[in-house]
This record gives sequence, C-alpha cells and structure tokens, in this order.
Amino acid sequence: SFYMPITQKELLEKEFKSEGVNLFGGLLRPGLYVLAGSSKVGKSMIATTMANCVAQGNDFLGRPMPKGKVIYFDNDNYDFETKSRIISLNLSETNEVLYEFNDSKSIYDINERLNQIRDIEKYKLIIIDSYVGLDEVISSNDSYYEVYPILKELRDIVVKKNLICVLIHHTKKNKERIDQDNLIGSKALSGATTGTLLLSVRNEFDKHGELKLILRNNKSIIKIKKDGNDINWVVDTDEQTITEEIPKNILLLINTVVSLEKHELIGTCQEIVQKSKMELNPNYLTKYLKQNKRYLDENHITFTNDRNGQKRTIKIIYHKDENEK
Repeated sequence: SFYMPITQKELLEKEFKSEGVNLFGGLLRPGLYVLAGSSKVGKSMIATTMANCVAQGNDFLGRPMPKGKVIYFDNDNYDFETKSRIISLNLSETNEVLYEFNDSKSIYDINERLNQIRDIEKYKLIIIDSYVGLDEVISSNDSYYEVYPILKELRDIVVKKNLICVLIHHTKKNKERIDQDNLIGSKALSGATTGTLLLSVRNEFDKHGELKLILRNNKSIIKIKKDGNDINWVVDTDEQTITEEIPKNILLLINTVVSLEKHELIGTCQEIVQKSKMELNPNYLTKYLKQNKRYLDENHITFTNDRNGQKRTIKIIYHKDENEK
C-alpha cells in the first residue's frame, strides 16, 4: 500500500485513544517519565504514595489521579523493606498495586512482562525503582548508544498500551541546584523520556522541598513538606499561596501611590521615577508599567498617559474602594 503523509489539519482532527488517559490533573500523559532526586530524600516514598493514589483513585499532592491498576518493578529494595515502607506510610491492603521483585532488573524483562499482561487496559501506572539497578545500564556503563534504543522500546510499549511509566533515578550528590543536567549518567535518559519530575530537597533531613515538573509542554513547581510523622511528602499549603516575588520597582511604586493621601501619583516619567525612588530609566517607564500590568491589577492600581501642554504626564491611581468591598 502507498503511504501518504498526514496533513496538519488531519493530525489535529485525528482522535487518539490516549487523549483520555492522564494522571496528575492532566499533566502526565502516556509516556516515560523520570522521578529524580538525590539519595534518601524519599523518592520511593513519593512513588509508593503515587501508586496507591492511582489504585484508590485519590488525589496525589492535591491533583486528581484517575483510578487504575499499578505495577511497581523494584530492583532497589528487598521485599521486606518495601513492606515496612508501605506500613510506615499507613497504606491499606490493596490488590490493585502489584510488586515485581524478580523480573525488575532488566528493561528487556520489564518489556516482556508488559507485553504478557492480559488486562493491560486496566493499568494506568508503571513504576521502575530504579534506573541505576537495571542490567542494561550497569553492563553498558550507561552508554547512550546501548541504553537509548532499549529505553525507546520501553517508551514505545508504554505509549502503545496507554500507560504512564515513572523511572526512579538518583541525581548527583551535593548539588545545590538540582536540574535535569545533574542526572547521573548519559543523556540517554533525558533523550528517551517524555518529562522529568525532580524531587528538589537540600538534604535528607530537610522538611521542605519542591517537586519540579519539567514536561515538554509545561513547567511547574509544587511546594511540598514532610507530614506530621516526618515520613512522607505532602503539599505545603502555606507555601502555595506565594506564587512569585513582585519586582522591586513595582513594589516601590505601589507603596508610594498607596501612601499618598489622594492615592494618586501624577507627573512626568522622570518625576514619577524620582518620587517613587524606582531604579529605572524614566524613558522606559510606560513600557515597564505595561509589562508589569498584572501586578498593578492585582493591587488595584491603574495608569493612564495624558498630555498637559507640551509635557507628557502619567497618572497612577490606587482604587482603594475596590479593595474594601
């Protein structure tokens, strides 16, 4: 049969079976992901909790997890260690999470297992703990040319079967800034995977951290903290409200307008910069205000450009009443 390429229009109109499959509030779609972090910071804890949230259909770190079965391939822990982890996490008995300790040391074996499962459509999540314990990685000394094709085959299988697969991996020790480039080993991992979940914690004793999601079409940060028992990571709701710092110059301007009796600041660009003590080239003031309009909106501040004879003036107003309704 003669193969015709697909047009962009046809591609957009095509219905994909996988489009309805997602985890973590739609952020994770079928594919191969890395859950990375330095040793002993709780990667397996997070993964085990995630597995159980999928099995029960419960939210995970504040985001919905549609219900489904899970396989946890474990080459990094003994079965009795995994048992004590489940007990310490206070998780219930469930038949929806399956642990595989034997056929978990080789990607080839994992691929074989996934191809053998009869009711694969009931499964949502596959976890492999961990990457450095895989035979192919050890025997090839993590060579890109040897590992990439095998990882790519695993990704092809999970995508074809509409699964989300999370590979647990260690980042280099003593790195203040944990990012994708600090993953131990070759670029095969970042090349073959769909995205990375970075468990960013300063050290194993730290009670606050971040789960950074570095995905192909989304980058987000979830603030996390240790639970009351210091065992598992949960959403740090106190931190979630602080989305970002406000630029210093905008803050100076807001404070100046708010402190004035009439809540109005009128003058030329040069005068406004001088009165508010902004560290900014006055010529760029209007452009700067437009760029940061959302911060002004949030704080009920508007600005307009006026002409007063030859002079160009800016009027900046704080709308106090709106704030007090």
